[in-house]
Amino acid sequence: MAGRDRQSHTVKVSVLEPSSPSAPGVLEQNLIGIRERGIQVDVMTYDVQAGERLETSGVRERGRMLSAALLESGSDYVVAARGGYGASDLLRCLDWPALAGIPAKMMVGFSDITALQAALYTRLGWSGLHGPMPGSILWGKGPDVTALLELLNKERPWSGSISVNQVSSGVPPEDLSGTLFGGCLSVLSNLIGTGFLPGSLSGHVLYLEDTRESAARVLRYWNQWLDSGVVDGATALVLGRFTELEGDQDEDWLIQTLTSRSPLPVFRSQDFGHVTPNMPLALGAQASIVGGTLTWSLA
Repeated sequence: MAGRDRQSHTVKVSVLEPSSPSAPGVLEQNLIGIRERGIQVDVMTYDVQAGERLETSGVRERGRMLSAALLESGSDYVVAARGGYGASDLLRCLDWPALAGIPAKMMVGFSDITALQAALYTRLGWSGLHGPMPGSILWGKGPDVTALLELLNKERPWSGSISVNQVSSGVPPEDLSGTLFGGCLSVLSNLIGTGFLPGSLSGHVLYLEDTRESAARVLRYWNQWLDSGVVDGATALVLGRFTELEGDQDEDWLIQTLTSRSPLPVFRSQDFGHVTPNMPLALGAQASIVGGTLTWSLA
């Protein structure tokens, strides 16, 4: 979208459900507010005749929808209506050579959509936008939705920020900067060792969050990151919200334990996750941490 004149160009987004379906009525209601911002919306619907979404025919249909949205030359962004389950099914369905031949297109969403954003970044170098989704009950009228719609309607360069608090001991390096990468921890963990996640995240500022996991499972995921070496040379780790934890340990205990196991400077933020607000974070942006703020910019 860089270089386009907003005075002569109406932003168009393709909205689809690559993972689970939205709750009845939620998407339709929230799209009203998006259209009121002057954004043109093209909703791509799942063909129910394709069968259950996780069946082979359903995966094929979801892959067809996603490919069509990404390859559509008339749309500026692809917005996932919601997460759920099934995005990783689509990674081997995409026409990667065809995608490599078109201008970069940003995928907007979080949760399960992290798999698509990570793969597009890894294979093609495309940026993604971790942020609220209109088919989710978490979509509201808060600062996260306002910030997201302002970005979509704005010419690049983009910028944003979240509040962070250092939770690791010691004094971090003065220059805590790098390329922003992250999303849902469990989803990304399942991509380690595949061609859809970078083999090294050296020089990256990582942001991770999750929901409805147990503390033990989260720690097991993090062991995989450490033991695989994927985080060697990373700049910092920013932990968002880990909500609705199963088991006896609470979120504070989990953050403390993750910090004790991390070789990186660790920060905590209340500004993103499966929560409201879920402030936009641009995967692939340049980020820096100064004081109590993480600031990012995307050219």
